[in-house]
Amino acid sequence: MGIKKWFDKYQKKKKFSIISDIILVALVIVMLVPSWRREVGSLVVRLFMSSPDVEVTDKQALPPAELTLAFASQSGQIYQLGNMLDKPVLLTYWATWCHHCVAELPALAKLYKKAGDDIHLIVLVNEDLEKASAYVQKKGYDLPLYRQKSRAGEMLHSKKIPASFLIDQQGNLLLKETGAIKWGSDEFISFIRGL
Repeated sequence: MGIKKWFDKYQKKKKFSIISDIILVALVIVMLVPSWRREVGSLVVRLFMSSPDVEVTDKQALPPAELTLAFASQSGQIYQLGNMLDKPVLLTYWATWCHHCVAELPALAKLYKKAGDDIHLIVLVNEDLEKASAYVQKKGYDLPLYRQKSRAGEMLHSKKIPASFLIDQQGNLLLKETGAIKWGSDEFISFIRGL
């Protein structure tokens, strides 16, 4: 088929078909640029995010070994999970290269801003801490980022990210969620304040 025939055939298409073709080509171009791919992918994920299930159905006591999980702040200060149980803890595994993680970023920031006094938010990054911090700051968010210093036990381990674990003051695992979640929802914040 010659170019003239193809162009004539294309002009006869309906407007909807032409618009959908343009959108498809634009998406292909966006997905070819890595930095755009992450941002567009996270926007799509954000559209389908849900709030966490705040009904605890399977509360599990964490063994003492799980509470020895150690992590370091950017300044190098070492923390241990078991020493942070003066209030609930949301432990999240996160990375800048993960679309779902980037999509979840505004929800984590909202949770920290609204309920930072009521919960310890521990965002563990599996990449360079400086790079992750620069990315979060560039996006205009303030979050406590940490680098994992010891291996997580079986109950606080996940092969997927983002993965989040809600732990109460008694060391019980209340929730385990994988994927992008709306942690900053009013319902979840009320649930945290009620623990």
